[in-house]
Amino acid sequence: MSVEQNKEVARKTWEAAVRGDVDAAAANLSDEVSWLLPASVSPGGPLKGKQAVAGFFKSLSTAFPGGLKTEIRRVYGEGDTVVMELTNRGQTAKGKQYENEYCFVVEFENGKIRRAREYTDTVKVREVFS
Repeated sequence: MSVEQNKEVARKTWEAAVRGDVDAAAANLSDEVSWLLPASVSPGGPLKGKQAVAGFFKSLSTAFPGGLKTEIRRVYGEGDTVVMELTNRGQTAKGKQYENEYCFVVEFENGKIRRAREYTDTVKVREVFS
């Protein structure tokens, strides 16, 4: 796939995940996908395999019953790697407002997402979800 196609797949995958369309998001994942979340937040650490990552996507609907809104501001790409800068906003199941900046580094293999790493302000995550 071209860099532009990879950028579009990365964008569409995350947008599907936050709107609760887990099947559409998971369709773009390699069976052996690894999704690295910051270790200091739950679930934290690497999620391995399509089923584990799809479970994480599904948990977003539980954490944000009214939906999680994402604003993808920039998408960069080179070779098989895409970098997305975005802001996620929503109201948690406990009624707290959440807004946080993210950077995703997404790596592709054979047209599917093979590896993703999330970077965010983990202190903000813990404050809102404590």
